[in-house]
Amino acid sequence: MNDSGQLYTIEGVAAAIMMVITAYMVISSASIFTPQEKHVAQMQLEQLGHDALVVMDTPGENGVQSNLSKFIASDEEEDFNQTYYKLVNQRTDGTFDTLKYNVTIYYQTDTGDIEPIDFFKKWDYHRENAVKVTQWSYITDIQVGESTEVLNDKVVLVEVLLWRD
Repeated sequence: MNDSGQLYTIEGVAAAIMMVITAYMVISSASIFTPQEKHVAQMQLEQLGHDALVVMDTPGENGVQSNLSKFIASDEEEDFNQTYYKLVNQRTDGTFDTLKYNVTIYYQTDTGDIEPIDFFKKWDYHRENAVKVTQWSYITDIQVGESTEVLNDKVVLVEVLLWRD
């Protein structure tokens, strides 16, 4: 019996155990994400919608109202639609996506009640995979719907229901 033969056997067994442990650690630590997972797509849609609202609510310079505030204050639904549509639907290849949305604005009255304004309701919502995106915005003067009531210096909640058609 040769001592070097036993040493080679022990070395081979130790190497085999190390390879099995390494393979187990690599396989158990790997996470596989598939693009078809529903919650990942909804998280991306929510992030896209929120980013578009933040971009619209960022003023161009100090002391100037943001585009979002101007659109809400002057009840310019079409200007809001053109800007928001381009932000959420533009793809990197120049084509447009099929995202649709409805916008509701919530404000607090002097009595403390929360009142909604249907700001932009173009499409009927009929899908279950919509996401809700919100952004607080400061409005200096806003006319409430069809009434003559004007609210001064209000913080309103802009809520967008966004879905892929």
